[in-house]
Amino acid sequence: MLLSALLVVLTVSPSSSPPVRTETRPMMGTYVTVTLVGGTRGEAREGFAAAFSAFSRVNEVMNEWRPDSALSAVNRQAGDGAFVTVPEDLCAALRRGVLGAKQTEGLFDPTWAALRGLWRFGTDLSPTLPDPDELKQRCALISSRDVEFAPAPKAGAAGCGVRLKRAGMQLGLGGLAKGWAVDRAVEKLRALGFKHFFVQAGGDFYAAGSKAGRPWKVGIRDPRGEPDSVLAVLEVSNAAFSTSGDYENFFLLDGKRYHHIIDPRTCYPATASRSATLLAPSAVDAEVLTKAVFIRGGREGLALAEKHGAAAVLVTADGQLLASPSLDKKLRRTGAPPQPPR
Repeated sequence: MLLSALLVVLTVSPSSSPPVRTETRPMMGTYVTVTLVGGTRGEAREGFAAAFSAFSRVNEVMNEWRPDSALSAVNRQAGDGAFVTVPEDLCAALRRGVLGAKQTEGLFDPTWAALRGLWRFGTDLSPTLPDPDELKQRCALISSRDVEFAPAPKAGAAGCGVRLKRAGMQLGLGGLAKGWAVDRAVEKLRALGFKHFFVQAGGDFYAAGSKAGRPWKVGIRDPRGEPDSVLAVLEVSNAAFSTSGDYENFFLLDGKRYHHIIDPRTCYPATASRSATLLAPSAVDAEVLTKAVFIRGGREGLALAEKHGAAAVLVTADGQLLASPSLDKKLRRTGAPPQPPR
């Protein structure tokens, strides 16, 4: 079953094994899949409802494309000096985004959204590069250091105040929101007593426990192959995966690939990698780090992941498959040969 960047390999369970139930819904611009192992039908219904409610909540509060979201309220008042009171979960997510910028030395930055509308990727669009002067002006607005927090203005109120120091700045949580929602769904499922399940939102994934007594298997997609082609397979239990690749939102112009993973230092698509897959304790950690590792690339990218307690599998710009030492012996390569850049 292929869902975005990761291929989840689900083996057939023996008839004596606990029941396995799966539900998929279109949410947050992707497909969200929840698989539960064990429990009654009623318990499974409760589990699905709880897990999907986590994604609905994130979409309601953290979607910068929704004019009624709390995040949009902050963006509308960028540069006016006023703190906008937002709910506690958005405060926590924004603080995690700012921390991610510090951890990655700016390779991940939640203020990337100042570039919104300049880069346009889609099969129905004519390949066009942004105006260089406008890109330079907007690029100067990317700075997580200019996101400021204040306590909620009323004593005992939940949440906090947030403001963007400069006019034209914009926050975008597309780089961590799906991972955040996956982690919240995992918390809800564990609270209901589920020990064996997986939750996947596009390229972000958490696997808990096992299926039929065996670890979940995930396949890492070949970034230059067919959508269901796999470069390597890894067994995963009680960990999160996230994959970023240059093959989902891109265009080709004059023989060069331009894609949606933008390097905040240059505001042009990163060039060091074809894909990066991160294994981390939480989905939001994996999602934040995978973009930074993709941008850094190579052995330095692997080192960045390991510095923050994660492990990585990278496909470099020239098609080499690199893996962190902790994964190298666990990774089963399928033997797909490197392909030339394109």
